[in-house]
Amino acid sequence: EIHTMNSIYAVNTPYPQITGVCSPCDIRMIMDLYAGRTGELTSTTQYLYEHYVIDGIDEKISQTVFGLAKVEMLHHALLGEAITKLGGDPIMGGSTCFWSGSNLKYTKNPICFLQNSLQSEQNAVSNYRRAASCVKNSSLSELFLRIAEDEVLHIQILEDLLEEISQ
Repeated sequence: EIHTMNSIYAVNTPYPQITGVCSPCDIRMIMDLYAGRTGELTSTTQYLYEHYVIDGIDEKISQTVFGLAKVEMLHHALLGEAITKLGGDPIMGGSTCFWSGSNLKYTKNPICFLQNSLQSEQNAVSNYRRAASCVKNSSLSELFLRIAEDEVLHIQILEDLLEEISQ
């Protein structure tokens, strides 16, 4: 189990341990955050794609999106562990469909993909905060809010990077 991450791309506070039980409805909510169309699996692979297409062209963007990918991968792992611990099956899919590579936005333009990622991070914050207010399990709610803190940091990182490359 992973409970902290030493990285400039993650907030320096531990991730809460999952305890207790949860309803099938709550597990479906975790599934969407974990590997739904806009979940952590999509975020991880989106940042990896961006890293691959910009690597060797712009090292700062390449390293930034790679660092963000690692944190999104950690979020995916934390949610997968939570799903398992709470009695669910951590398949690579949301509550309604399997995950697909068609969930990604395949643009090679760095300004375009950073703007897309910024929008995705803003949506993730909203999704995590909404999920935290809906689930009955308090440790799960705390995990969602802690992950949202990383996503808020990602918004700041992306805004700063976009401002820097737009000058």
